[in-house]
Amino acid sequence: MADSFRVGIGDVPAVPGLGPDQGWVGMTVQFLVDATAAGSEHVVFGRAVFAPGHAEHQWHRHPGAEEFALIVRGQGIVLDGDNEIPVSAGDVVFHRKGAWHGFRNTSSSEEAEMIWGWAGAASRAEAGYELRHPPKR
Repeated sequence: MADSFRVGIGDVPAVPGLGPDQGWVGMTVQFLVDATAAGSEHVVFGRAVFAPGHAEHQWHRHPGAEEFALIVRGQGIVLDGDNEIPVSAGDVVFHRKGAWHGFRNTSSSEEAEMIWGWAGAASRAEAGYELRHPPKR
């Protein structure tokens, strides 16, 4: 494998099989850089697009990875523990390893897009994934 890796967003299909039963509601996800595609050892880099009308990645955590995200377009709510933090294009969010987090698109007419990454893991399996059902309000 080469020392460097290049890929276009349009060249990577959405990850199949990510659905509401796993906390992925109305969104598409692409894994752009990871161990399988790029031979990375400690990083996953991806893109998520959230449909208008309350698409969300429900509360979850990764015991094996920190997560960061850049909101590229749109707006939403970052779920942080039991808190909800408004964000919009240009905001960067960071979640410590094992912290409960998620995201919800709050626009009824516009998509929200984020570029995200995991540090400390090169695959979804290494990062770990645990879904937490939201508290009753």
